Amino acid sequence: MERVLIVEDSQSLRDVLKTVLEREGYQVDACPAAEEAIEAVSENHFSLILSDFKLPGMNGLEFLKETRGKSPTVPFVVMTAFGSVDVAVEAMKGGANDFITKPFEPNQLCSLIRDMVNHQRIVDRNLGRDHKRRRKFITYDPKLNSILERTKKAAQFDTPILILGESGVGKELIARHIHEHSKRLNEKFLSINCAAIPHQLLESEFFGHEAGSFTGATQSRIGLFEIAKNGTIFLDEIGDMPQHLQVKLLRALQEGEIRRVGGNNVIKVAPRIIAATNQFVDSSSETSRLREDFYYRLAVLSVTIPPLRERKGDIEHLANHFLDEFAEMQGKTPPKIDPATWEILTRYPWPGNVRELENVMERAVVLCNDTLMPEHLGITLDIDFDKIQDIIATLPEVAERAAKKAEVDLINKILQRTGGNKSKAAEVLGVSYKTLLNKIKGYHIH
Repeated sequence: MERVLIVEDSQSLRDVLKTVLEREGYQVDACPAAEEAIEAVSENHFSLILSDFKLPGMNGLEFLKETRGKSPTVPFVVMTAFGSVDVAVEAMKGGANDFITKPFEPNQLCSLIRDMVNHQRIVDRNLGRDHKRRRKFITYDPKLNSILERTKKAAQFDTPILILGESGVGKELIARHIHEHSKRLNEKFLSINCAAIPHQLLESEFFGHEAGSFTGATQSRIGLFEIAKNGTIFLDEIGDMPQHLQVKLLRALQEGEIRRVGGNNVIKVAPRIIAATNQFVDSSSETSRLREDFYYRLAVLSVTIPPLRERKGDIEHLANHFLDEFAEMQGKTPPKIDPATWEILTRYPWPGNVRELENVMERAVVLCNDTLMPEHLGITLDIDFDKIQDIIATLPEVAERAAKKAEVDLINKILQRTGGNKSKAAEVLGVSYKTLLNKIKGYHIH
């Protein structure tokens, strides 16, 4: 739950604001003075601070200055009296993210806070801070270690890299591995899931926007490309990015400059781009979600991360790693693993890959005592996975295989009807001659 701090000396207004924001689903702390609020900021993490300018003792601007020393990135909104433009300007110069003038409508305040908190959640998640759990990519698989060595060498250059692999294999950890071995190590690393943000908001998240550029844009906002203009941006699920935005992103990468939505000023940026997708990539297909020019700009170097079921040697090492880590977090001694439990861990196909293994081990540590038994895992081997290993796949993989088989069968059938004439076959199939040639080559059709 997002936590908001209100600093307002008027008890009646303070109570109203607290009630309004709690109804919106926020956890709310409220203080009547800045001195008390400073103590709260020292002891807690807040998603946003809403402070009046006129406070007893220390005023809002002085409180802002103190806050920025303790929490430099927390969104800070100043409440000012109507007509206090000079105060608002001074607050923005002092590091406030926005201001709102009294009196205001509750809906106006809630919209402002919601927009700011959602944006900050994206930025906060990926600023490369030190977290309690410092995650890194762990593998003992020779093939995967070879891939890591390749990416470590590529990290020294600003070459765009495309990471392919199923959900849960650790594509973001690979991207962080590249960033941490690059010359941009001390710059920001930002990650954004292109599938998790509504398409109409992606451009604003990438490039920022000016106040009034669209409905709800109550203040100007810096975008991720400005925040990490000298760092690294990881674009996850790139296959879900709309094509019109691919054009703008391609232009930004080629020219090294952007314009905020609704703005005219050119802003120079030079982030290192690492992209990833769990989808089958065929940029030559006329049904592809990726533009061909955009794909080739991102895939200067392409690496594929194998699923966990194809590197069973990693299962034992990863299971022990997560076991030790979660036991330490719970203040427990790492439990022993029963042989029957190992049997399940090694034979289970892990459709969710490392992420699923991590979640299973966290659950098991919570439920078990001295020994980790099969019932603590929450997974079973009722199905003989060894017999159906070749068909284990995620839903996207199943759809991809079915589509490929259907395409191969149809192409072969039409080529037979046209006597092997590829031009006529392309015309019948309703695709370009180039697309047909690429598919014949890709599917090894003779």
